Amino acid sequence: MRTGQQLFFHPEEYFAGLIEDIDNAQTRIALEMYIFELDKVGNRVLAALERAAARQVRLQVLIDGVGSYRDANAIATRLDTAQCELRVFHPLPWDFALYRRALGAGRGISRILYFLASVNHRDHRKLCIIDGKTAWLGSYNITDDHFDLHSTRADDYWHDTGLRVTGPVVNRLATNFSEVWERKTGNLRKRSLYFLSGDEVRRRRQRKLQLVQVLALARQRVWITNAYFNPTYRVLRALKTCASNGVSVKLIVPARSDVVFFPLLARSYYSDLLQAGIQVYEYDKRVLHSKTMVIDDQALVGSTNLNYRSLFHDQELDLLIDDGDIVSRLQSRFEQDIEDCREITLLRNPRRHPLLIRPLGWLARFLRYWL
Repeated sequence: MRTGQQLFFHPEEYFAGLIEDIDNAQTRIALEMYIFELDKVGNRVLAALERAAARQVRLQVLIDGVGSYRDANAIATRLDTAQCELRVFHPLPWDFALYRRALGAGRGISRILYFLASVNHRDHRKLCIIDGKTAWLGSYNITDDHFDLHSTRADDYWHDTGLRVTGPVVNRLATNFSEVWERKTGNLRKRSLYFLSGDEVRRRRQRKLQLVQVLALARQRVWITNAYFNPTYRVLRALKTCASNGVSVKLIVPARSDVVFFPLLARSYYSDLLQAGIQVYEYDKRVLHSKTMVIDDQALVGSTNLNYRSLFHDQELDLLIDDGDIVSRLQSRFEQDIEDCREITLLRNPRRHPLLIRPLGWLARFLRYWL
């Protein structure tokens, strides 16, 4: 059994490792996933979960009512054993078949009203905890999308980041999963959590961090790779403050995206960022889906996008890591990614788009609270 903290940049390596750990599980598996689809990789993971259930391993599976909408019922049917309990986070109001599997929200008409009010609040986390000893997290959903099977390049796959961790932090992640499972996180509105691994004194001092707090501690660098850049005012101000204090602030965002309008939305911020001294790069080698940061001698890996949806509406989970090897690998990857980017400058700010297209970015920015 592997130990320590490991980064994964290739989907096949990530899912092969996850399935290996599931196959080695002995007592309990807790899986929380935004998208779980019964495609090629989804069936591989589900088959491993079925094998675990056959070994009398207890399964707790929490999937999102929107992200996993297409296959939620089929997954529930296949995992409908005495060893597995499957719950759905905020089913769509008209998806009555999933109501009995929903996290508690009253009965009858009150459930319909609750799900109508909660339809914009999703569980975007990607977490798997095995035997309370190992946790998997990052930007990988359980879907073939990460392999980019529609690409014409045989070796193409999405730019993602996965993380496998062991040690004391897994206990805190398991406790947090139980809080969500038992609905002990308020009304289960937005709860973006940044768990700190590493130094025990700092862990005791600040167990659950907020992003602005993390950025305020930066003294040397804040290097961000993020798939959907649409920051709140506080985050944008924090980044600009870092730059004004002499911190190296660099941002990699996608030139193309699986969400078509997001590059246009991100570009509406470029002038403001560049004038503040923040370096901006557009990545076009692959579809960019990672959500990572290098902050001085720490690295942040998880599910949170720098947009209003992640920061206001959705359940998210990220881990702040001070393992030197992990930080070094992410820093090297960032530097390599920049070589595949086009740097944006005030003179090369992509306002080159046709006048009919440019307003779409500003329209998306007007609607940013819901995106």
